[in-house]
Amino acid sequence: MALFLLTSTGIRMNKLLVILGPTATGKTDLALSLAKKFDGELVSCDSRQVYVGLDIGTGKMPSVESRIMNQESRVKKTKGFWEIDGIKIWAYDVVDPKIQYTVAEYVKEATKMLADITARGKLPIVVGGTGFYLKALLLGLPNLSKPVDLKLRKELEKLSVGELQEKLKALSPSGLLALNESDRQNPRRLIRKLELLPERPTNPYMKVSMVETGLSSEYDVLRIGLTAPREVLYKNIDLRVLSRLDQGMVEEAMSLNKNGLTLKRMRQLGLEYGVLAGYLDGKFKDFEEMTTLMQNKIHGYLRRQQTWFKKEDNVNWMDITEVEFMETVENEVAGWYDS
Repeated sequence: MALFLLTSTGIRMNKLLVILGPTATGKTDLALSLAKKFDGELVSCDSRQVYVGLDIGTGKMPSVESRIMNQESRVKKTKGFWEIDGIKIWAYDVVDPKIQYTVAEYVKEATKMLADITARGKLPIVVGGTGFYLKALLLGLPNLSKPVDLKLRKELEKLSVGELQEKLKALSPSGLLALNESDRQNPRRLIRKLELLPERPTNPYMKVSMVETGLSSEYDVLRIGLTAPREVLYKNIDLRVLSRLDQGMVEEAMSLNKNGLTLKRMRQLGLEYGVLAGYLDGKFKDFEEMTTLMQNKIHGYLRRQQTWFKKEDNVNWMDITEVEFMETVENEVAGWYDS
């Protein structure tokens, strides 16, 4: 089997498989299966799986169904990667959750991981649903390497969401319009947008150079996108939340808090952990109310992911509810891998 593409110019391009799509589509289970078949290793593309200790809530473990099918499923945890059933998954447990990890840091580290996997003759498989991270990795984004301005952040953190919106609107109307509704209500996203504004005076016609050019120009990339009817994914989400609560997600959050992760920081980590912070803070009348809110929060996240991924080009979309789904995916990957 070939690990590279020989172009018409004689340049060899290494292979890179990407498994993408919204939450609750089974991306990691599929990627692990393909890694076994095509001698690959995974690189997680998830903005929260990079954090040590955020295991149950971020779904680092294979699904319950996958573990039942493989009774000998074994997990070895190492800083920077896990090994599940003999398959390495990189970009797990990279940094302490008390520390903010940026997309620029992810791109830098993931690029090294992919190069190392390729150099060892294995197929690199990027898997995840954080669309912004994936876009940065494959296509590059401007200003990724612009450092955090702590002085400016301290000043901006005193402002309300409305005040941040007005400030951004005054300085860059197009910058505010470019944000989706969720990001317009997110103070961290608004602050980072303000932080990235060019210093004045500048030439308004000068284009921002790309700090990162992305990996699409260096690899022969196959993008497999997983999808399903929304009602199916809602059901998957609801069942998965219940399963993770059974696995000890609340206890995980309590342990993180006991070991120094503040409830404020837990809320910043979002979704499951944001809701769990509220639960630990006594903001819910009972466990059921907390569970329902968590499920609904992830439904909303799913919708935002679907909106994002609609804009993605060159993706081979596969419906996970189709009877021959696995066979179709394997044939698609085999045809590309052997070309």
